[in-house]
Amino acid sequence: MSTPKGYFSITVTIAILLFAVIIFPLLPNLAHSQQQLFPFLPTANTIKDQINDDVQNESITSTRGSNSNPSSTDKVVILDFYDNDIGQFTYAKPILDKYGFKGTFFIVCNWASSHNPERMTWQEINQLYREGHDIESHTMTHKLLDGLSARALDYEVGQSKQCLYDHLGIYPTVFSPPHDRGWDNATVINTIAKYYDLSIGGFVNDVMFLRCYGWKQQQQQEYSNQIDCRPYSDNGTLNYASRYDIKENAGAQGHSNDTLIFDRFSNLVNREGMLNSDNAKPINSVLILGYHNLNDIQTTQRDAMDAALFDKEMKYLHDNGIRVITMSDLGYDQNSKYLYVRNNK
Repeated sequence: MSTPKGYFSITVTIAILLFAVIIFPLLPNLAHSQQQLFPFLPTANTIKDQINDDVQNESITSTRGSNSNPSSTDKVVILDFYDNDIGQFTYAKPILDKYGFKGTFFIVCNWASSHNPERMTWQEINQLYREGHDIESHTMTHKLLDGLSARALDYEVGQSKQCLYDHLGIYPTVFSPPHDRGWDNATVINTIAKYYDLSIGGFVNDVMFLRCYGWKQQQQQEYSNQIDCRPYSDNGTLNYASRYDIKENAGAQGHSNDTLIFDRFSNLVNREGMLNSDNAKPINSVLILGYHNLNDIQTTQRDAMDAALFDKEMKYLHDNGIRVITMSDLGYDQNSKYLYVRNNK
């Protein structure tokens, strides 16, 4: 039996009206849901923010693989790895992969070509880069910078930037001097500033304040007048911390007592959350943790950590929704003279 044409038209009209009444009011929610399901889709606001960042800041680099958790932006951690130790590839990388984190690897260029089985090769470093890890510079030969001639200093600092480009096709924007030497040397700082946007070179038993002041020991010394992250104060002296002397915490490694190390680690992470508890303002600080050699046994070596403890630390970050970023996620605002976390200004 055929259906009358008039009946069919009425049915279609009713269906269209029902769609308009029911679906249209839901479209804003659907759009919001789509952004939650696909957070990588750009919005008008994110595009506008990116343009503003490009205009206001001297150097904008691409963010490589930061683990962003928008529900817990009050705790921000950076994981730094030094000296090309093979344990970073053998033990740390699988654990980082397990929890979805990316690290910053500071590379000593000549060591990558040394064929030393205790150091990563260029092939392994390139794999880290291709998988989204942040690769930055740690000199050519790991020499102490504050005792070098001007020519040798320029080689260690500047040529290491060119070296990473030659091997990986990237120009690093962050530098780290070996053994925390040179942060209080104007010649070293000036040479670093010729080639890099930022440098991490000092140790603190605390977080890194993004305005470059806030430590009690700083306030009790000659650096008490520091007001921002410029390398030099108004009187021409080097500041305690700056864009070229970002402070790192090395207290999460180098001790035979895993329980003590983990307690120190968790206390630092929780302190970081307390300092950034006011979500209405930009993040005030980041916790930067430095690692060197990782192995499969508990060790008393000063700059080493066993893989089981490293896994426990990464699990703590993951289970507590800590945001893990890389050094390339830090920027420097030319107007305020403060450091900031990109996309969280």
